[in-house]
Amino acid sequence: MTLRKARDLMVPIDQYPIVDSSATVLDAVIRLDKSRRSLEPGRQPYQAVLVADKEGKIVGKLGQLALLRSLEPRSLVVDDQNTLKKAGVSNSIMEAALSHYRVLQQELSEMCLGAAAMPVRSVMLPFREHVDVEAPVREVIHQMLVWQTLSVLVTQEDRPVGLIRLSDLCDEVMKQMRQTASCGDNED
Repeated sequence: MTLRKARDLMVPIDQYPIVDSSATVLDAVIRLDKSRRSLEPGRQPYQAVLVADKEGKIVGKLGQLALLRSLEPRSLVVDDQNTLKKAGVSNSIMEAALSHYRVLQQELSEMCLGAAAMPVRSVMLPFREHVDVEAPVREVIHQMLVWQTLSVLVTQEDRPVGLIRLSDLCDEVMKQMRQTASCGDNED
């Protein structure tokens, strides 16, 4: 059996839906929906949109959790919490102030309307970690567990070339388990 590498499981960057960092969340949702409809049968659907900066460099992704985070006003304040802490504002005071903006106070349609106009860069998850295109799959598994992420950027000479998704990685693991089990059954 050949040693599988990151390049064998990744979705190439040019096949992945991408939006500019100045795009709105609605722009990203439309791009994701369009990509899902054009996907060939049997492929795992895209669950995220990659985000590129003005130079076209991939800087982050808008995934399912980031999409949900865009609905909650609290997400707009979370980035400022460190600043507030430095100013001496306690967690309990911050939490009390945020309670006025709880999601349960709005209907989903109102939340979606507000989130749709938000810039993707304000809610995207920046890419901080990556694996090399030649990394063995076992290393990719380890890194995804350590980083607790649903996808990892794949690079070649520090240039993004693809993305490995948890769904594709799990498909490969299940395939390997079935193959290993069937080989073991034949040995009896």
